[in-house]
Amino acid sequence: MLASVRDRAEARDAAAAGADLIDLKDPSAGALGALALRDIAAIAAEIRLGWPQRPVSATVGDFDHEGRCAMAQAVAACGVDYVKVGLAPGPHALAALRRLAGLRLPSLVIVFLADAGIDLALAEQASARGFAGLMVDTADKSTGSLLRHVQPQALQAFIALARRHGRLSGIAGSLRQDDVPMLRQLAPDYAGFRGALCDGDRRGRLDPARLRRLRALLRASSQVPEGDDASVRSSLRSRDDSVFDSRSIE
Repeated sequence: MLASVRDRAEARDAAAAGADLIDLKDPSAGALGALALRDIAAIAAEIRLGWPQRPVSATVGDFDHEGRCAMAQAVAACGVDYVKVGLAPGPHALAALRRLAGLRLPSLVIVFLADAGIDLALAEQASARGFAGLMVDTADKSTGSLLRHVQPQALQAFIALARRHGRLSGIAGSLRQDDVPMLRQLAPDYAGFRGALCDGDRRGRLDPARLRRLRALLRASSQVPEGDDASVRSSLRSRDDSVFDSRSIE
């Protein structure tokens, strides 16, 4: 489970409730809204101190190509394990992907905004370029779960190509408790949640009880033993340390 949080209190609550990956974002600033760099650094340091084996990711926000690259480098310097960068489909997507690959940041996770479907050819290009992982998400959170927009066969193909190249795979986009059976069948490396964890919509406060309930369903679905936390998180942090752990290049 990836749990998106917006401040230090939510990050502590999510970590204590058992989220496997703590994701830093500002839900009031769009699908991939970024927190201030000082806040990213402070939260990452606090999680590292209290939960040293818990990976942390952060989004870079919505920028043009130049701004996206600069922000990715700045976020990577904040001490997070993964830097999530959104990529919208269109004629400039491949050029943007090449620019991001040119940064040579092994912590980058490319987030494909798939409201209108997944460009599997572009995902294939990304999977071969040394990024830490590939993720599917939605830009418009008002239109329901990703699973309403993308056919399971396309998601299966996306996850398979990521694994074929040794990349992490992730699925997010207004996922709900009702999506757990399909997530079980798809079996990505992680499933990302925000709105389903909150009181009200995704801009509400994260509720640790909701997180624990949903995590229990996910673990039951994946048949992960309750005492096997270390192996779950190890699969996220160190499947290939030279590629996936940003601290390996510090």
